[in-house]
Amino acid sequence: MSIKLYEGSGLSMEFSNSEKDLKKDGVSFVKADVRSGTWIFYTHANNNDKEAGAGPSNYKVVGPGADINISGVNGSMFLVPDQVEGILLFEHSFFGGTNKWFEESCANVNPYFQSGKGEGVSSAIVLSKNQKFAIFTKPNYQGLQQQLEPDTRYATPDAMKFPNDRLQSLRKK
Repeated sequence: MSIKLYEGSGLSMEFSNSEKDLKKDGVSFVKADVRSGTWIFYTHANNNDKEAGAGPSNYKVVGPGADINISGVNGSMFLVPDQVEGILLFEHSFFGGTNKWFEESCANVNPYFQSGKGEGVSSAIVLSKNQKFAIFTKPNYQGLQQQLEPDTRYATPDAMKFPNDRLQSLRKK
């Protein structure tokens, strides 16, 4: 996966992985040429972690293409895993904060995301093209349940139709 970012003067830098602080060297990137992969850009450092994911204008999902305007979302970037199976869970809405990829079912996600607290799951990306995932409010596939569809991005708990910060287990269907 690769991406080339440009600042206003035309200077550029190439990346092949996620970057938690694009402004750490005083650079302000304004444009991206995505050569491969899917990338999520965030307004703030650390994938909008301190802002609890921020809002819908504070992130942008981009795929291959040239001259993509990132001037409003140039604080950090995340390379979505190039996986054909699994689900990616995020701590905050709009794909912000900590994230973890699961290829198979998980009876208890609490070691990664503390349910019922601000560190629970608030957004998800189902990477599988053909497999659905059932999500549950309790460990061991118990409690309220919802089904997430294949190849779908869920930016908020409302999009998942699931209570915020309450996901505790998931089952690959």
